[in-house]
Amino acid sequence: MDELEKVEQMRGRPSDAWPTTTALPEALNRLAELLTELGWDDLASLARREELMVYRELDAGRPGVFAGKIAHALAALRSNLVDIKRYEEALEVVDEQLRLSDTDRSAQVEAPKAREWRTVLLARLGRREEAVESAAAAVDEIRGRLKRRGGASVDLELSHALAAYADRLDAVGRVAEAAEVTAEVVAYWRERSDSTAKFLTTVDLLSERLVRSGRTEEAGVCITEAMQKVRRRKPHLELAGTWHGFSVRLLSLGLPKKALDAGKEAVNLYREIAHWAQENHRKVEAEDDWDHDPRYAEWYLRQRRQEELESSHERVRRAERNLHDGLLTLSACLRRLGRIDEAAAADAEAAAVSTHTARPSGQVPPDPA
Repeated sequence: MDELEKVEQMRGRPSDAWPTTTALPEALNRLAELLTELGWDDLASLARREELMVYRELDAGRPGVFAGKIAHALAALRSNLVDIKRYEEALEVVDEQLRLSDTDRSAQVEAPKAREWRTVLLARLGRREEAVESAAAAVDEIRGRLKRRGGASVDLELSHALAAYADRLDAVGRVAEAAEVTAEVVAYWRERSDSTAKFLTTVDLLSERLVRSGRTEEAGVCITEAMQKVRRRKPHLELAGTWHGFSVRLLSLGLPKKALDAGKEAVNLYREIAHWAQENHRKVEAEDDWDHDPRYAEWYLRQRRQEELESSHERVRRAERNLHDGLLTLSACLRRLGRIDEAAAADAEAAAVSTHTARPSGQVPPDPA
């Protein structure tokens, strides 16, 4: 391993004997990257720690000159420690990043991400109240920067921080406060026509928190206003589940007409998804060159082919299950509105979809031997 040899050659030598002032820590950084690629994460963390130690020694001789390098090395070490689930150690690294950013301008670039990770790590360690405080501090810091800069009152960075803060409030049972914070996130996404998916999924979350806070009327209003807002926008297939969730929630809130509108949108999207999955599965089944790759043994090609068929068919089953559920919700909305014949038609389509979903998937032809 060339990088390890370079590291060993420079270890123990004074820095003025290295090819460049930062040759050793840079070699340690490359070694850590290589060890990570090889899956030797514990060894990579040792290389990262040594890289950090060397930069600290260099900075002791020339205070402040290597602060940016130290900040970058700390971020890399934190990432490595998170990957191997050593969260206590990762939290110590994050706290050092933040202390460094208080005194060094070059280290401030890493500070926003460090604050975000501090909240995440506290939550993963089960220190939920501290995670709430950390998330609140991150929001306050961003608000302060925005105020000093004189820009928008809520930007993308702040919206992410607010969403994290709301999640942490919810996790400790402060649902009403979580709803208030989520409403601010919704307001940010509402005005961005290219962010329909983010807007609606955040509205879905807000409505759920409002319901749990006992503010059911507000939950219904926020959903119906959102539906009106995006009515003329291009439909997004990935939002089928969100529309279905809207339909279920609106129906439970006693708003069957609005629930029907959401249910129709969900079923239309689910139908399109199911059609796409079925067409794709037919193409997979029709492939006839799956066993023509000379690089692999026949048994492996057959195994890979079977896995491909099963994966494709599972996508069909999942799409059809979703369509089935969407149709049943649609039927419930229609029945609540007294439209019995249409409800029966939706039930019949759901039954037909369910029957189709139960059919077995394609199989790889048996080995002639």
